[in-house]
Amino acid sequence: MEEINFSQRVGAVLRRREFHRTFIIFLFVYYSLVYYFGELVDLAGWDALRWEFFYGVHDVHRIFFLIPIIYAGYVFRIKWALITTAAAFIVFLPRALLISPFADPALRVVLFTIVAGIMGTLTGMVRNESERRSQLEALIKSERDKFLGILERMEDGVLIVGPDYRIRFMNPSLIREFGDGTGSCCYEHLHNYDEPCDQVCKMQNVIGGATGRREYAFPDGRTYDVIASPFTDSDGEVCQLAIFRNITQRKKVETELIELNQLKSDLLSNVSHELRSPLTSIKGIVSSLLQKDIKLDDDTSEMLLTGISEETDRLASLVTNLLNMSRLEAGVWKPEKERCYITDIINEVLERQKWVQKKYTFEADLGPDLPEIYADYNQIRQVLINLVENAAAYSEEGTRITIEANTVDGMIEVSVSDQGVGIPEEDLDRIFDKFYRGSQNRKQPGGTGLGLAVCQSIILAHGGQIWAESEIGHGSTFHFKLPVEAPDDKRGLKK
Repeated sequence: MEEINFSQRVGAVLRRREFHRTFIIFLFVYYSLVYYFGELVDLAGWDALRWEFFYGVHDVHRIFFLIPIIYAGYVFRIKWALITTAAAFIVFLPRALLISPFADPALRVVLFTIVAGIMGTLTGMVRNESERRSQLEALIKSERDKFLGILERMEDGVLIVGPDYRIRFMNPSLIREFGDGTGSCCYEHLHNYDEPCDQVCKMQNVIGGATGRREYAFPDGRTYDVIASPFTDSDGEVCQLAIFRNITQRKKVETELIELNQLKSDLLSNVSHELRSPLTSIKGIVSSLLQKDIKLDDDTSEMLLTGISEETDRLASLVTNLLNMSRLEAGVWKPEKERCYITDIINEVLERQKWVQKKYTFEADLGPDLPEIYADYNQIRQVLINLVENAAAYSEEGTRITIEANTVDGMIEVSVSDQGVGIPEEDLDRIFDKFYRGSQNRKQPGGTGLGLAVCQSIILAHGGQIWAESEIGHGSTFHFKLPVEAPDDKRGLKK
């Protein structure tokens, strides 16, 4: 500890300018005494100190003065080097003019002073240049460290790739996305390519000074907005600096907006057509009934009134599905669950459909002792109505529509089967999408593609499942499952 403190004190002293000034003055005085030592010996009569060295060539004595001159140039730069040189010239001048026995002593002094001044000046200049270079290097290193620090703290990924396609730098954000690939080839690490992908990264264009922007879509579904620009690395190589911004979510939103706009267009197109068709029919029938100059018999009147009833049912179904879908998507039509029996719901739907769909045969095959379910009675009824109407829409008149209900794996499974045209296999995965109407031909007019979408939303809200099975030309069967009320929940409700 004491050695450290001593070293620190010595270092502090050496950094003080006063110390260097004192040391230069000490050297200057010391060498001045050496320069005039022969004359001092003669003046004092010290015969024992009359050494030949002090009476020799004075140029040798003047060389010692280079030490304080160069030292002053190194420590205090050019100004002090010139001041020390001028002081040395003043010291040299008396001896050259009054004492020296050699020829042209003043010329020797002037030449030596010039040389010494040049050496001191050069020393100061070299030290200035060295410090300036060190400061520039320190500034460059500081700015580089600051720049790299900014890159490392960025949320966007940053990649620096050399002209040899080797990755030189990846910030933490990019490492989290792709793993650390520093030192490896970018086309291997990022894209699993076997050779450079100039058509993708445009490396040569960027190194040539161009700035590019592009989108990368990776097989796993991620999409990045990449901005690439030239970057000169510390070794002087022009590299590519690329900033990766993950826009996967934004692209997803854009896709959803496009789909939403398409759905909106489909809705307006479908609804306008489906509303116009029954309204036109009703308007035509009413106009016929209002013609007083034409007498209609009872059968014709009943037929026209039946047409009005059917078209009104179509309008009611259309409006109901539109309202239900909007309420479901807005989250305001939530299930109001209660204890109920699926048999009651099925029987009510069948009674209504037998009156509405008089040209079809309806059957029910209900398992024995079906347990209660905990569900929204009205919503499940709407599901069955939609499924039965859908079955009738794609079946010939006079065919059979069957509703079955059984307990399967602790859940109530309900099936609605028809003997219609069937659903192509490629359509089975999409029939529950909003506004999607399959490629098969309807046997009844109308349809907005919302009925099955409403069914799926309701069943999922109840924690159930819904799916379809079909065979072309032999009909379709729609199934849905609902959880059975647990005994504990049942006792809790009775309280």
